Amino acid sequence: MAEHIYGMHHIGITVPNIDEGISFFKAVFGTVEVFRTGPFDVDETFMQRRLGAGPGTKIRDLVFLKCGAGTNLELFEYSGEDSKARPKRNSEIGGTHLCFEVEDVVASAARLRAQGIEMLDGPNLVEDGPLAGFHWVYFNTPWGQSLEIASFESLGYEKTSKHRLWRAKAD
Repeated sequence: MAEHIYGMHHIGITVPNIDEGISFFKAVFGTVEVFRTGPFDVDETFMQRRLGAGPGTKIRDLVFLKCGAGTNLELFEYSGEDSKARPKRNSEIGGTHLCFEVEDVVASAARLRAQGIEMLDGPNLVEDGPLAGFHWVYFNTPWGQSLEIASFESLGYEKTSKHRLWRAKAD
């Protein structure tokens, strides 16, 4: 590889309502709105050939949210697509989830439950293997996007590999 890859800059998510998306990520993760574009004045060719969007779609709004010291979130709201379609389950091809590292997954899960967010079973602790020490729980956004929160001091793979995954805490 000739060029240097710095890391993940942002993850883009299409939401049914941009204000709901902003409010959710601010309330759950304390994100900070960095900038917002409003509608894009581009034609259908731009939408299809540069963004891979469907025919007749338009960008209603776009916002960038800073999330701690990690990867940024880019939220899109489009018109022209079925906004009632459900996101793919994690088990389906193309299904995704986003994992946010938190200081204490147990305390964070309790806070989210108190905010009325329905959590899946957990928090769970991995006890063996390369993910040993990983404490995690999944939940969904109001529009069905799968999210995870996790905390850990170290992971099992660190005993046998010189490589390290990104961490919020410096070693």
